[in-house]
Amino acid sequence: MKSTRVLLIEDDNVFADLMTRFLQNRGYKVTLAADGESGLEACQNDDPDIVLCDLNLPQMSGLQILQKLVEDCSQVPVIVISGSERMSDIREAVRLGAWDYLVKPVGQLETIDLAIQNCLTRSSLEDSWERERWELDDHIDVLFDNQAVTQRLTKDLIPQGDLAVGSFVISHHLSELSHENYWLDYYKLPGNQAMAVIASAQAVAGQTLISLLVLKTLFNPLLRLSAGGDEDLLKYPHKVLEHLNAELCHSKIKTAFDLIVVWIDGDSGAIHWGHAGDSLKLSVESKPDLAVGIWSHASYSFHQGKLTAQESLRIGDDLAWLNISRRNPASPLA
Repeated sequence: MKSTRVLLIEDDNVFADLMTRFLQNRGYKVTLAADGESGLEACQNDDPDIVLCDLNLPQMSGLQILQKLVEDCSQVPVIVISGSERMSDIREAVRLGAWDYLVKPVGQLETIDLAIQNCLTRSSLEDSWERERWELDDHIDVLFDNQAVTQRLTKDLIPQGDLAVGSFVISHHLSELSHENYWLDYYKLPGNQAMAVIASAQAVAGQTLISLLVLKTLFNPLLRLSAGGDEDLLKYPHKVLEHLNAELCHSKIKTAFDLIVVWIDGDSGAIHWGHAGDSLKLSVESKPDLAVGIWSHASYSFHQGKLTAQESLRIGDDLAWLNISRRNPASPLA
């Protein structure tokens, strides 16, 4: 059986030796490059199956190397392994085309083996889907040339009217100039409960709308679970974020999403929320986690609170927001 060829671009001799021995023991054929220039040369000459690249490299930064690797060897998956946990570094690495991002020190070296296998499996699947993808892209181009279709799809990302749930009402605001840049919606659940969602996409130019539609499509099956009586997942929005993140990180959508998911009990005022990305805010104190769709190993925090008769919860930014507040008992909303 042919060994998987791994190119390791790493200037830390101790970590490089540890990684090389571990990967060779797992049956990989390893080529080591101690700097970016030799790494680029090895990628072009040795035809690796996958590249592991540090961000902190001499002469050229890892992000510069990553950009060159994606340009010159676009078919080769690149996993970034770095000592940086900064959201900006992770976000930029994925934006440039990294398939995964692991943080040093890697607690379990098996995590690297698993990441490699996930990338290789995904690469194989995407190769087999390439023809279908190009056909889909052709259809998408036709659809987006039709302004009427674009407007209809855009309306699918915006709720129609307000939603009353128990003692509360959920309303929204969206700037006229921002309709294609946000997905916001709310859904009534069994037992006087509701789910509210707002998202913005960090997509390349021209792909924001389709990215948001894909996100909504991934969310819809979770709603169907609640309709069937399985409410546990939606009651814990951080689990919803983890599910969506896993789906997005294994999809062809190379987009990061800032996303807030809120569950509310309309009788008691209890609220649970998950908060991904830092561009969308809540009117209560909430520390955001990493945007979804960036890092397959990301985890999300569970937040909870309670709305009193005098309080409301606002979610979003200056251009788009949702508002959850006590409703007037005389309100005709259903």
